[in-house]
Amino acid sequence: MKCWECEIEGESLHNHHPVPRSRGGTKTIPLCESCHSKAHHRKKNMNTSKLTKEALWRVRARGVKLGNPRYKDALPKARAAKKTYADDFALSMKPTIDLYRKAGIEGFTAIAMNLNQQARTTRKGCDWTAQSVKNLIKRLDAIIERV
Repeated sequence: MKCWECEIEGESLHNHHPVPRSRGGTKTIPLCESCHSKAHHRKKNMNTSKLTKEALWRVRARGVKLGNPRYKDALPKARAAKKTYADDFALSMKPTIDLYRKAGIEGFTAIAMNLNQQARTTRKGCDWTAQSVKNLIKRLDAIIERV
C-alpha cells in the first residue's frame, strides 16, 4: 500500500478521514506520517481545536450534560487525595534528604543538583530545582509538626 498523496511505499501509513468523523465522515485514505501531519496543519478551517468545539457543541445540543454534575462535592475529596499523594512522596524522599544533610549537603541548590545527578525526579516527573527542594523540605517540616 502507498501514501495517497506522495505515493511513497514501505512506511507505516495512517488512516486519514478527509471528512472528519465529528462531521459524519466514515471513509479514510492512507497517508504517510508526513502527509498526515500536513493534512491536519495546513487547512485552517479543519484544525483539531475547531473540530473538538463543534463536536462538543453537537453533544450539548442533544442535551447531554458534560462534566461531573457533583464536582462541588468531589472537589474536597480530590484536594485531600492530592495532599495525601504529595505527603507520601515527601515522606518517601525524607531518607534521601537526611542522607544528603548528614553528608554536609545543605543548600537547596546543592540538594537539587544531587537529586538530578541521581536521575531522581519530582512527584510530577520533572527535574529538581532549588524551589522544589525548598517546598519539599517545607512539606516535610509541616508533616513532622502534625505528628
